[in-house]
Amino acid sequence: MKIYNNFEQFVTERLHSNIKEALILEGGAAGHMAHPFDDKSLTFADFKALIEAGLSGELNFEEDATEKTDGQNVFATIQNGEVKFARNKGELITPMDLQTFKQKFDGHASAMVEETFKFAAEDLANALIKLPAKVQQEVFENGLNWMNMELIYSKNPNVIYYDRDIIQFHGIKKTDGNGNIIGEDSKPASVIAKALESVKANVGKTFTIIPPQIIKLGKDLNFEENKNKFIKKVEALRDRYNLTDADEVSRYHEMWWRETIDSNFPDLTQDHKEGLLLRWAYGDKKTLNLRSLDKDLGKEKASLIKKFDKEDVKKKYKENIRPFEDLFLELGSIILKNASNFVAASPDAEMQRLHNQIRTEAKKIKKGGSIDQIQKVEAELARLERIGGIDSIMPTEGIVFVYKGKTFKLTGTFAAINQLMGIIKYGR
Repeated sequence: MKIYNNFEQFVTERLHSNIKEALILEGGAAGHMAHPFDDKSLTFADFKALIEAGLSGELNFEEDATEKTDGQNVFATIQNGEVKFARNKGELITPMDLQTFKQKFDGHASAMVEETFKFAAEDLANALIKLPAKVQQEVFENGLNWMNMELIYSKNPNVIYYDRDIIQFHGIKKTDGNGNIIGEDSKPASVIAKALESVKANVGKTFTIIPPQIIKLGKDLNFEENKNKFIKKVEALRDRYNLTDADEVSRYHEMWWRETIDSNFPDLTQDHKEGLLLRWAYGDKKTLNLRSLDKDLGKEKASLIKKFDKEDVKKKYKENIRPFEDLFLELGSIILKNASNFVAASPDAEMQRLHNQIRTEAKKIKKGGSIDQIQKVEAELARLERIGGIDSIMPTEGIVFVYKGKTFKLTGTFAAINQLMGIIKYGR
C-alpha cells in the first residue's frame, strides 16, 4: 500500500488517476438525466447491447453503475475561500454564501424541507472548507465548478424512505461562468468524499457525506428467456419501417411522424409536411410558422393543423415513445430485481412498505376518489402492470450508468409509483 506524505498529495493523485469526462448538452442546474429511450442518437444495436449487458449484470461499461436516489438536489462550490451554494442556473452565476442560502428556506411551507437544506448546508460548509487550498482550486476553480449532490433526510422522505441522513456526492458540473453547464466529471465525487472521510470531516451534525453508491448487479436467473423477449421487441420496432441495427432510433421516430402527418393531412404539399415534421418530431418551431398557414392553405385547413398542434401533438408524442419507454422501464424493473447494496438501510422492509402503500392507497382512491383521480390511478396501475407489476417495485429510484460517454438511467417502476404517489398525496 502506498504511503502518502500528506492529505493534499493523497487527494491530488486520485483526482488525476484515470479521470473520465463527458460533455453534457443540457441546460438547467442539475440537468436532465436521460433514459436510453430519450437518446435518439442510439442505434438499435446499442439497445440490444444495453439489454444483454443489463440482464448480465454488467452495466459497468466505463465505470461502476451507481444508485439513483430519491432525494433533494443541491450544488456546492468553493469561491474565494468560502463554501457557496446553488439550486438553479441564476444561482450558479451568483452563488449564495451559507447565511444567504439558509435564509432562502426561512419559513418554507414544509419545516422538514427547511431543515433538510439548512442542516445540509451547515455540514457541507464545515466539511468542504477542510480540503487543502490547492485541491479546492483544482476541483472548484474558484466557483466555476460545482459538486452536484443529493440530500437524503430521514424526516423528509419523497417516495422512498431511507432511514438515513446522508449527502451523496454525484460529481462535478463544469460551468462557463454564465450558469451554463459545459461538462461533467464523476471522478471527484468518490475522491472528495473519501478524502473527507480520511480526515473525519465526512460526518457532520446531521448528515454523513458519502460517494456515489455502487450498485451490485447480478445476472438475471431467466437470462436467455428475457434476453430473447426484449431483443424481439427491439427488432419488431426496427422492422416496422424496414430499418437495420445500424440505424439510429431517430429514424424510427421520423418515419412514425411522417406516417402520422400523411394520415392526418394527406393533401398538404411536401414542403408543409416537412415543416410539420421538423416542428413535431424535432421541436423546430421556426422553420414553419403556423401563422403563415392561413395565407398558404386557407383558414379552414390551417385551423385543423393548429388544433392538432395544440391538442394532439403531446398525446401523439406519448404514443410514439410509449413502446420504447415500456420496453426500458420493464427491462429496468428486471435488472433492479437482481440488484443489491441500496442506500435504504432496510431495503426489504422498505420494499414491502411500498407494495402495501400502493395497494392500499390505490384501492381507497378507486373506491372514493373523483372520476379524474380514478382514471389517472387506473392509467398508472395499467402502466405499472405493463412493466412488471406492484411486486416488481424496488426501494430505489434506479440505476445510473455511463455508455459511450453519456450518463443514462434505468428506473424500472419508479416513474409509475412516483405518479401514483402524486395522485394519492395531491390529487394530481
